[in-house]
Amino acid sequence: MTQDEHHQIIATKRPLDHKYMIASEAYHLLGELSRTEDLCHVNAETDNYYVGMWVTGFGFFNVLFPKDTTRELTDAEREYWNKKYIQIGSQPAQKLSV
Repeated sequence: MTQDEHHQIIATKRPLDHKYMIASEAYHLLGELSRTEDLCHVNAETDNYYVGMWVTGFGFFNVLFPKDTTRELTDAEREYWNKKYIQIGSQPAQKLSV
């Protein structure tokens, strides 16, 4: 995906109720950020993408998660993640509520 393509997609995003999802494929202005299935937080969408960020990692915003490779959490995944705490740098750890 080129930077122009990324900008064009982001320009069409629509707000979405914030939610956690499981994704594997991910694209950012700086390049591909794909990984094995992991937790992401989305807050917008386009026709083909959810827009958000990985919950863990370097904190890139406006990451594009293709809808065909992003899914809702299962009950077991929700239970697993609800037991986790996330800490960024020296900030206090925060409990997830997915």
